[in-house]
Amino acid sequence: MTGTKNAVRWGALALGVLLFAAALYYINISMAVGTIRRLGLALPLAIVASGVWHLARTWAWAWCFPQPRRVSFLRLARVRLAAEAFSYLTLRGIAGEPLKVVLLSDRVDAREATAAVALERLAYMIGTTLIVGLGSLIAIVMLPLTRVWFRVFRAFAIAAGVIAVLTAIVIRGRGTYVYAFFARWDRRFGTSIGGGRIARFISAVERQMLDLVRGNPARLAVLLVATTASYVCMALEAWLILHASGTPASAVGALAVETFSRVASFASAFIPANLGALEASSLAAVSAVGIAGGGVALALARRIRGLFWAGLGLAIYPRGAQRVRDFTNGNSGTRLATHDGPALLYVMRDPRVGVSPHVRLAGLPLSERILRAAFRAGYSRVVVWTGPSTAREDRAFARTAAQFGARVTLAREPQQWTAALQTLDASATVTAVGAGILVSPALLADASTHAAGKGAPREIAAGEQFPSSGVLRVAVADAARPAVLAALLRTASARGQRPSGEDVSRGRARLAIRMRENADVPPAEATLRRSSYKATDAKLARFNRRMSLPISVGLMRTPLTANQLSVILVALGFYSAWLFSIGHYLTGVLAAFLSLAASILDGCDGEIARLKYQESALGCWIETAGDYSYYIAIFVGLTVGAVRATGLEFFYWVGIAALGGTLVTFALLIYLRARITNGQPDRLHAVAKERFKAEPTFWSKIVWRVSFVATRAAMPYGIMGLALLHLLSGVIVIAAIGANVYWISLVLKLRDLLRNEEAVTA
Repeated sequence: MTGTKNAVRWGALALGVLLFAAALYYINISMAVGTIRRLGLALPLAIVASGVWHLARTWAWAWCFPQPRRVSFLRLARVRLAAEAFSYLTLRGIAGEPLKVVLLSDRVDAREATAAVALERLAYMIGTTLIVGLGSLIAIVMLPLTRVWFRVFRAFAIAAGVIAVLTAIVIRGRGTYVYAFFARWDRRFGTSIGGGRIARFISAVERQMLDLVRGNPARLAVLLVATTASYVCMALEAWLILHASGTPASAVGALAVETFSRVASFASAFIPANLGALEASSLAAVSAVGIAGGGVALALARRIRGLFWAGLGLAIYPRGAQRVRDFTNGNSGTRLATHDGPALLYVMRDPRVGVSPHVRLAGLPLSERILRAAFRAGYSRVVVWTGPSTAREDRAFARTAAQFGARVTLAREPQQWTAALQTLDASATVTAVGAGILVSPALLADASTHAAGKGAPREIAAGEQFPSSGVLRVAVADAARPAVLAALLRTASARGQRPSGEDVSRGRARLAIRMRENADVPPAEATLRRSSYKATDAKLARFNRRMSLPISVGLMRTPLTANQLSVILVALGFYSAWLFSIGHYLTGVLAAFLSLAASILDGCDGEIARLKYQESALGCWIETAGDYSYYIAIFVGLTVGAVRATGLEFFYWVGIAALGGTLVTFALLIYLRARITNGQPDRLHAVAKERFKAEPTFWSKIVWRVSFVATRAAMPYGIMGLALLHLLSGVIVIAAIGANVYWISLVLKLRDLLRNEEAVTA
């Protein structure tokens, strides 16, 4: 397993290197290789300098938490690198900052984490702005600037001075600002914004930030020192690269280069991976100090550095540990999970069931799937009857169970089973699952809401048309003997028909699979895979899943998470967009092929999440952000490629129209996703379809039927066909028309889409 984990980690890094190497091939391979050779040792030294920059930023972030800090420095460094990698590939400062809070949610309160992230980000921006002002003054005094650059640096210095004064006022003050603004607004207009959940959260974060800043002068000093150190590291990187490229710069010149680069970095935060902005800012910065010859080397080195740290961040992406709360049994001294949720009894071995409890289904052992499903459903305790077995698979299962801490109890002997049940409330009702049975977290969650009396076990239905699932609710007293409980479960599982995978994917039933012999395993595998489909999948999406599901199952045994895969696919989409922008036939076909491949693989992240029981609103939002980034990048690339291929600047206006319509559409979809899905963003399509067709018109029917063409599953096929026909410029024209027609249709149907939004249930 360690070898597989290392392979995935280094594979993430290798992906970034391969993408960069491919980009160099299409730019100018000889020039790029020659530049890298000239840099020599300066390139790894520059990466080391940027590593010190990351450590300084992590050090500053660590000081932004209330003391004593509940998370280690190493954990913070991993979280920060992972979030920065995601930011690098999407929108810096927007996509990555919330991810830091999420990755720390298992150890740090959301308000504390949000305050720490916001404080470090603000401190870095303000500190950098002040240093930019100082660097601008030095450049004005000590460098022979042209009239234009003199005005640019003078503007930097004035802006930095204004921010310095405002920062001093905030630090010296005593009150709050955001909360006071909400209060004044409410008094003036008679509203209650300040009492809302979001306003209260923002106000709490503001108070915590101000307390952290005003109550600890040492913290201010650390933040200032860390920001200064970060700035010096980046200036040192510029100095190293410029010297190695044969265009030596003075310390003041390197400081001026970094000063301009910092401002450009802030201004281009909304450009994924700083595509184009990094190269332009590097060339402009060295031109300002009169050493334009080093611009290409500086841009190339910084691009390599960015890809290196993004790849490393993806490779060490931390998994959120599940917090285990426990107490000590004073009699036995054993550690037991607190009873803040239902309990599950799992009889994983029955002499009359021929299927191994560790048979693999969609990449995971059956026994592990039961544990994952139980904890996903909110169970706090699982007691497993393993029986007296020394099989190698049982030892592997014991290691898996140990990952869940004291919440899992393995009983090999009847005495151990009895002792485990004695820790439960004797009058309680528990859920029981037998050998050869696989059920979904949703069915286990349903089961936990039912009660059963002593001597009257209750079977849980898998759906309206499927009254039997093999899952029982029993009184603790009725489960005292494993053999008796196994017989009850065996009898229950023998009754009734089980739902198909299509029934499950379309929401007609919960997943409930029954296996008795090894011959039942292949049909069970097919049912489980089919259940991972979405109810909203069109025919083309289902066709794609025939290719993506085997890949997803293959990835199940690796530590790669669904969110990591989403980020990797974003990178592949951006590379496709860059190839589109070249405007050549062959690169256009290659870009279309990669775009199609990314579309097929796009199903893998959701499939992995569902098959690993890791679905989350965050994952849905990450996937959505990736899809939106894909559309924007592809349309930009196609626009530039159309201009280069045809020589007609008219396509710039067409591209602007396509991007404008796309952004308005995204804004409306994000609004609807937040308003009508009741915290389940993945339900947007199903809810919108129902309401869009509530009062159908001829126009709405056409728009809804044609809208599937613009989906991530369908659009790449059209792009591939037009690329083969050498008609890629037509894609941007179709996109401009379609995007604007679609958002107008959404506005016209907005009232229908928002009706009865409170009726949407989980």
